[in-house]
Amino acid sequence: MLIGARQCFFRHGYKASNMTLISEYAGYSRATIHKYFKNKDDAFCQVIHQFQQQANDACQPILAQNIECWESINLVMQAWLKPTFDEVNDQHILNDLKYHAQHIAKDTFEQARQDVEDIFCTLLETAEQQGNLSLDNLPINARKLSRLLLASLDGLRGHLEKQNLEQASNDILRIFQLACR
Repeated sequence: MLIGARQCFFRHGYKASNMTLISEYAGYSRATIHKYFKNKDDAFCQVIHQFQQQANDACQPILAQNIECWESINLVMQAWLKPTFDEVNDQHILNDLKYHAQHIAKDTFEQARQDVEDIFCTLLETAEQQGNLSLDNLPINARKLSRLLLASLDGLRGHLEKQNLEQASNDILRIFQLACR
């Protein structure tokens, strides 16, 4: 059902989608869809949540490996920088989805940001404890550095075209890495 809801939202946008249309895409009756989703907002939130959960799941093997801190941060960043609505090619629908995601699924995005910040902080603290990086030259701790890094990456994601995003993200990471020597 989530796949059908996702296809519906990605093809028609949030505004034009409704429970009847979602049921057509999912291949289930409207009554069955209403048992699974309370309403259109709930369906949209669950689609967004599933995407965020998949990104979070993609980070777990990275954390389980013994990879250098900045390489781990880079891999986590790549998992999280993939735009939620990457498959949407219609700019009008994309704008509609982004607008409604910020309002309807705000909690999911805030939790996702917190998860990434926590991952970055854990990686930085571990590297600092192992002597692989130093924050002595900076008046901040690992938590604050994680917030700054995440804010920088969020800014890039929100303001750059997709084709420039990876290089700019790598540049930002390199700047942070050089500051933590």
